[in-house]
Amino acid sequence: MAKSTTSPKSKKSITLEKEIETKVRKIQARLIEKTDQNWSLSTVLNILITGGLMQTKKMTSSDWQKIATLVENKTINFDDSLINDFTKKISS
Repeated sequence: MAKSTTSPKSKKSITLEKEIETKVRKIQARLIEKTDQNWSLSTVLNILITGGLMQTKKMTSSDWQKIATLVENKTINFDDSLINDFTKKISS
């Protein structure tokens, strides 16, 4: 049995752009639906942030610029297949 390690938690207040919050809530809803478990918004955000941090070493400056532009222009679009793949990886 693997040992469970817990991280110290701190309460922080953040403000999400409405478009990002909507996308995160859709991912949260999909996770709840597919896994039949409760997923808090903070847990979903932590998973997304951790996944993003793990990928930063693979990103070029051009990739970072694309992300910054998407956020600035509020044109963030997630393909449903991306969310489905993400959900499958998390739930398995």
